[in-house]
Amino acid sequence: MIIDSLTHVTPDGRWFRTNHDAGEARLLREMDAAGVERAVVVPLAGFIPNEFVLDVCGRHPGRLAPGASFNPAAFSSPRETAGEFRAALRGTGFKVLKLHPRLNRYDPLDPRVTAVLEELAGWNECSLVWLDSLLYFSGGTLSKPPVDTLHELIGRHPELRFVLLHAGGAGALHLAEAIRDCPNTWLDVSFTMRRYAGSSVTTDLAYLLRTFDRRMIFGSDFPEIGIGEALADFRDLSRGLESEKLANVLGGNLAGLLDKE
Repeated sequence: MIIDSLTHVTPDGRWFRTNHDAGEARLLREMDAAGVERAVVVPLAGFIPNEFVLDVCGRHPGRLAPGASFNPAAFSSPRETAGEFRAALRGTGFKVLKLHPRLNRYDPLDPRVTAVLEELAGWNECSLVWLDSLLYFSGGTLSKPPVDTLHELIGRHPELRFVLLHAGGAGALHLAEAIRDCPNTWLDVSFTMRRYAGSSVTTDLAYLLRTFDRRMIFGSDFPEIGIGEALADFRDLSRGLESEKLANVLGGNLAGLLDKE
């Protein structure tokens, strides 16, 4: 079983200022061609509407799992942020909350982020947080270095389960070490496999697939990277990996998370 942890579709099929086709039809074709049984589809706050993603996934129940996205930095106070989050998303049926600090330009340790996560932790409908782990953005200031930021955020919310998208990029090994004692956290390898191909990062990822397989998750970052391309990258990294470890990373770990929701 193969599950893709990170895909996107857009209402008009466009993907920012690129030629990538982000249409629903292409996503399904690529899943079929690659033998991917399920995929998580996530919106992006301010760019891809939550309602659109829910509609798309509703047309393919059991195959596409809907995410929701929210931008805490769009509000002025933690109290307002929590109220707006509750009003917008409680009871909507999403399986995953996507937070994108880099795109929406905020520090993950901002009190407004804490307000959202504390609110989510009080619900019975979702405990999965997909968190972009590439935190640097132009003009931005983090209160702590990225790995320390992520470690602290995760530690504050042990009742939630985090998938750190892109595995920390160039800091993958460092991030894995930081979360080793955090049983509520997994690393998704989407984008980073292709972005750092040929660098020492690929050696680190291959090492983690061998030694940290129960905490690693496959994803493509479609349409930025095609699903077949991502699987080819993964197979290059995982040459000689035991079948049980392959199964964990390609779908078993993520199925365990999604099926608990």
